[in-house]
Amino acid sequence: MNLKNIFFCILGILLGEIALILCTTIAQEVLFNGVNSRSSIAVIAFGGLLTFLAAVFAGLISRIIGRIYTITIPSVISFFIILEMTYLVFSDITKDPVWFDILAGIGLISGIWIGYHYLEIKDSFHTQTYYPDHL
Repeated sequence: MNLKNIFFCILGILLGEIALILCTTIAQEVLFNGVNSRSSIAVIAFGGLLTFLAAVFAGLISRIIGRIYTITIPSVISFFIILEMTYLVFSDITKDPVWFDILAGIGLISGIWIGYHYLEIKDSFHTQTYYPDHL
C-alpha cells in the first residue's frame, strides 16, 4: 500500500464516519425527534430501518472515497461504533436497556459492512462473477 492509498483509506474512514453521524442524526433526531426504547413500535421500526439505511449509505460513501478494496476501512468504522456504544452504556448517558443499544450497534455495523461491499454484491448478481480483490 503506497502513500496515496493510505491517504484515500484515511479519507474514506473520516468521510464515512462523518456521513454516518450526519445520516443517523437525520434519521433519528430530525425525522423522529429521537428514537429510544420508550418510543412507539412504529417509531422504533421506521427509525431503525432509516438508521440501518444511513449506515449502508455511509459504508458506500467510505468505499467510493477509499477507492481501494480493503477491510481496514469498515473495520475502523466498526471499531468506532463499538467504542461509542461502550461509552454510552457504561457512562449512563443513554437510559435505554443494554440489549437495545447492542442491537442498535449491530445494525450500524451490519449496515456499514453491507454498504461497503454493495458494489461487489451488485456486480456479482449482475454478472454472476465475483469482484476481484484489487481494482
